[in-house]
This record gives sequence, structure tokens and C-alpha cells, in this order.
Amino acid sequence: MSQKTEIQEDDFRPSAARLVESLRDTGYSREAAFADIIDNSIAANATKISIELQYMFGEFRVIMTDNGDGMSEDELRNAMRYGSEKRANPKSLGKFGMGLKTASTAFCRRLVVLTQKAGIQSGRAWDIDRIIKTDRWELETPSSDDYYDYFEDLSEFTGDGGTMIIWENTDRLINQGSERQVREQIKNLGNELKAELSSVFFKYLASGEVSISLKVAGASAEDLKGWDPLCADLVTVDGVRSRVLKEKTVPVEFAGKSATFSVRGSVIPSQNDLNSEEREFVRYSLDNQGFYIYREGRLIWHDGWPHRMYKKESKITRLRAELHFDHELDDVFSIDFRKSRVIIPVEIREELKRLVAPWRQELLKGQDRLISANTKRVHGPADRSIDKHKKYTKNSDINVDGDTVTIRNQNQPKPIVIEGIKVYQDKTVRVHEEDSLLGDDLWEPSCDEEGNTCVTLGKSHPYFHKMYNVCKDNVEAMKALDMLLWSLANAEHGEYSEANRHTLKGYRQKVSQTLRYLSIELPDAEEYE
Repeated sequence: MSQKTEIQEDDFRPSAARLVESLRDTGYSREAAFADIIDNSIAANATKISIELQYMFGEFRVIMTDNGDGMSEDELRNAMRYGSEKRANPKSLGKFGMGLKTASTAFCRRLVVLTQKAGIQSGRAWDIDRIIKTDRWELETPSSDDYYDYFEDLSEFTGDGGTMIIWENTDRLINQGSERQVREQIKNLGNELKAELSSVFFKYLASGEVSISLKVAGASAEDLKGWDPLCADLVTVDGVRSRVLKEKTVPVEFAGKSATFSVRGSVIPSQNDLNSEEREFVRYSLDNQGFYIYREGRLIWHDGWPHRMYKKESKITRLRAELHFDHELDDVFSIDFRKSRVIIPVEIREELKRLVAPWRQELLKGQDRLISANTKRVHGPADRSIDKHKKYTKNSDINVDGDTVTIRNQNQPKPIVIEGIKVYQDKTVRVHEEDSLLGDDLWEPSCDEEGNTCVTLGKSHPYFHKMYNVCKDNVEAMKALDMLLWSLANAEHGEYSEANRHTLKGYRQKVSQTLRYLSIELPDAEEYE
């Protein structure tokens, strides 16, 4: 006999205890969380913002203070509500009603907001542990005595307006450890925030609209200076400048309306034209090429090239592009409440590729010729040398049967299948090239149809281009590099087992990642012309 379950249809409120923990995992990075709080300050017309990473009596707190408009009691209660009322100004950076709460509790278990308006002070707090204990959305009013010093600091900072955000019980910003370890983590956090916020709010800082200071525990406060990814005003000690490319305006039609966004580019100077301080200033790195996307003057995305546009390549490390749009295009670019995601529609992506293509081709010009000329079968000497000693270097048995490749060695007496390994027909070649490898690795083990170990090199890896151009006129050096990478592949086959295959893969990825950064110190291909 079936039993009917009675459903209460008049109350579908979610469990506060469960939901408040879930809302901590909305995907904020540390830097994005800080930036979201600053967005709110700017939206409140703040011109001065202070960030303090405080470490006292073994407790780490974050305190962010602004001299903005401040809030009345009613405004504060609304601001503390998840999904607070929409701001009247559509340009507002803090426009989604979630940032203050989700950005804060992503990294702390207690959020305290102190504010004052027209000389009247107010305070409210969300305490996650209390919400879990009571399973109720109980908004606290913190004791004015407990926060007396903080209210005093707020008044001194702002006069009769302004707001102070305090993150207490910060369980996700730094890890537990000794006093020295904690202070070192706080110092590192400060450096990361300095780098990120100086770029996110570059346009505000550069214009003088806003000043942001950062005080790290044990150090003096430091005013942030805006960092322009295009380095448009850079002039090196030798008089070399970045080449700023012409700005272009792109019209967009959507939902019966029309708007525009702008794109401009820059080619920063070559490494050889920069000293160590200048390289640090321009943040010369493979990871810093590509698009920097701004919404209403606020950087919201900078992760190379948008999806399905281009991949990161050492040959275009010097190319950077700025895309700027205003609030009217929020829906077109699918901006989320973290303001860290951008989805570019296909037609806009194609237009961006058309605009950037001439800039990109200019950098690529000549380099492909150099690379292909220098590496086309220059691997021949290594192929012959490796084959000559295969009797002594063989350390695994590889069997190729159609699409199935098995391996056994001293660690793996019973043959197991190697998934995803490349198999080549040409039995005379030991060193192969592919445009790119999974994860943008520099190399990976492969084999031929006879089961001989081969190595496959990823041409998209910056170290590939640079090492072969450094050695392009030295056959023995080229052979030595090929031998080294083949030996790494051969060693992986010799150590491969079901138990350690993931460890070996991780090792290869870590080496490739390290070489990606170290390759910055090698000259670009174009610098040999």
C-alpha cells in the first residue's frame, strides 16, 4: 500500500544553514573578492579607499574602509540582504546585489559592516556559524562597545560618511602555520593584491578619481599606482617605446538597440630592449598577452585570448589588446555578479579576430620562416644517434596492435594499456613535432609502430621556439637538446606503471610550466633577424 506524503506548499524557504555554506563556493578568487568590495565603494562615490591586512594577537583580519556616501540604517539592512535592491545607476560596478556578501563570506565566516551617514553610525554582521547553529537568517547588530575603536577609525578616515568592511574568522585567505609562516603568507597576499588591483582599477587610479592604499601587517601603508597593460606611456632608459595601435570602434546591434565598444592594441618592446626593472614593470610574460576587457573603466577579464580565438604563443607575447564597453552591453557579454566572466558572442569574436589579425600577423611575420627553416629535419642527427644506441637504452617493451598500445617494464611486469599515446609510422624518426600538446606541454613520450620510444615536441610551447633559435646554427647543440628530451620520454616509459602514471604526467607538466616562465629570459625568434 502506498503512503501519501503531505507537502507543505506555503513555505519553500531554503535551509539557511545549508544555503549559507553553499554561497561560499561561488568561485571567487581572492583578488576578485577584494575588487568586488572596492566596486561597492566606488559605486558609493568614494574617492579614498584603504585596505588593511591586520594581524594582531594571532588573529588575521581584513579591514576595508572608504570615504563614500555611507548608509543609513535602512540602506545598511538592504545592503546586507542577499539579492539586495537594484541600484538606480546602471553604470554601477556593484549592481547585482550579491557581491558584498558572497565575496566576503567566500573567505571569512563573519562579515561586519560599519557605516555612517550624516554623522549617524550603524553596524550589522552576518555570522555563518550562528546562522548554521540556528538555521535562521539572523542579522546581528554588533555591540558599539566591541567595535568602538573601529567606529573611531572610520570617523577619522571619512568625516561624517563612509563605510568599513571587516572580515573576521578568515578561514580561506591564508593557511594555519607558525607566526613566521602566517606573516609570510600575508605578505604574499599583499603582493598579489597590489599587482591585481593596480591593473583592475588602473583607469580610476590613473585618472585620480580614486586612491587605494594597502597596508600589510608589519609594514607601512602604500598607495597603489595604476598599471596599464598596454604600457602606452612606457619609455625605456634607451628611449624605446611601446607601439600603441590605432583604436577602432565596433558597432553592435542587439534587442532592437545599438551600441558600440572600442578596441585598441599595443606591441610592448622586445625583451632585449628592456632591463630587468623594465621587464618587471611591463610584466613580460606569455600569460600577459592577449585581451584586457574593461566594463565602465573597470578591468573584468584578462586571461589571454578569448575562448576559440587564439592560443597563447611565445611569438605574440608582446601583443596586448584592450576592449572597452559600457553597461549597455552587459547582457551581450554575459557579465555575472562576480564580474570575472565574459562570454563573447561568435559574431563579435570573429570581428575581434579580424581586427587583431593584422597586428598578430606582423609579429608572426618572419618567425614561422625562421622556426620552420631551423627545425625542418634538424632532428635527423639525433634520430640516427638515438637509434644507434637503442640496444643499450631500451628500458621497456612497447607493443602496438592497431589502436591499442601496451607497455611493460621493471615496474610493470604485466602489460597495461597506455591511453592517448601518439604512434608514428616512420620508424627512422625518434624526435617528432606537433603544433601543440595537451596542456601545452613541451614534450610527451610517443612511439613508432615497432614500439621504439619517440618524443613529441609541442611547437606552441615558448621554450621550443626559443631553444631551437638559440641553437639554430649549432648542429651539435640541436642534437644535444633532442637527446635530452628523448631521454626524458624514454625514462618515463621505463618508469611507467599503473600506480605512478599520473605522477609522471604531473612531473612533465610541472617541468613544462617552469620552462614556460624561464623561457622569458631567452631572446625572441625575431631578435635574431
